[in-house]
Amino acid sequence: MSEQENYSAFFNPNVEVTEQKSSQSTEYSPKASKGKNNVYQSIIRFIPWYKNPTHGSIQEKWVSYLTDPVTNRGRYVDCPSSVGQKSILQDMYWKLKKSESVQEQKLADTFSRRHSYASLIQVIKDENAPELEGKILVYRYGVKIWEKINQELKPIVGEKHDPFHITDGKAFALVITIQNKFNNYDQSRFVDKRIPLCLTSEVDGKTVLTPINAQSNQQEVFDWVKENSPDLGEYAFKEWDQETHDYVNHVIAAVTGQGSVSQKYDNVVNRDQSGTSAPGAGITSQEISVENIDLGGSDDLGGGLELPDLDLGGDDGDSITGGIPGDLSDIIGTT
Repeated sequence: MSEQENYSAFFNPNVEVTEQKSSQSTEYSPKASKGKNNVYQSIIRFIPWYKNPTHGSIQEKWVSYLTDPVTNRGRYVDCPSSVGQKSILQDMYWKLKKSESVQEQKLADTFSRRHSYASLIQVIKDENAPELEGKILVYRYGVKIWEKINQELKPIVGEKHDPFHITDGKAFALVITIQNKFNNYDQSRFVDKRIPLCLTSEVDGKTVLTPINAQSNQQEVFDWVKENSPDLGEYAFKEWDQETHDYVNHVIAAVTGQGSVSQKYDNVVNRDQSGTSAPGAGITSQEISVENIDLGGSDDLGGGLELPDLDLGGDDGDSITGGIPGDLSDIIGTT
């Protein structure tokens, strides 16, 4: 290309704008504020992680949300105690918590930690985000949901149930309400309905779900899950890099007044407040029960969350053809 041609293109660029490719999230992030009347309801089922089904299907770690008092912004930091390592976060917490100074005792909360869990789930029914139905996503949850899973795996009374079993796992009715300005999961629970893993395909622009059964081809099922699952290993504890060390030291210096405070942390991520807004006129968890989830798909609260009535009959053992064909609404049975 000649210089003259370069000049011409420079002064007459005719810039073309290409369509931005939408980045598809791999996480399932339901919140009460995203639901009808500040109540989010959906039906999901837990999925084992194909890389490590027995020990990796629940990724567990301790995390701390460190707020920088200089900018009043913050970020999550994995606590080394998650893997049995010495943790400066816990050291600072207990040092301040045991202080004779009431002011320092209050500062201890800056370094508090909480349990964080992550698992793969398949969205069975979600009227708030129907485009997610049938997808396998990462669901990050807290202690309350973990306790409900643990009660199934290690019941005090009754028979053990494995929610991650791909053909015999129970459906999980997720009901998120707002209580004291925070998301509340008390009404969520496993129901008696068994929901097998459903393989998905697109036919005429519609999502077609095919439930598997015990006779489904195991290799085909495994390959499909592998191809369609996010990497759950990304949610395991991560060793600190130098930037994380620097940030933690910065927060410690800023909170305690000991040492020099770095000025480079002015662009950290804001805390997400969208799930902690006031409930307004919406109903609270005291006014809803999972039992109210009806079967009719009405406009009333809880309508349209009927559990699938899956027919698992008919499979030749060579291909995944078990169960009923059809789109999601057919499987869910809504009218």
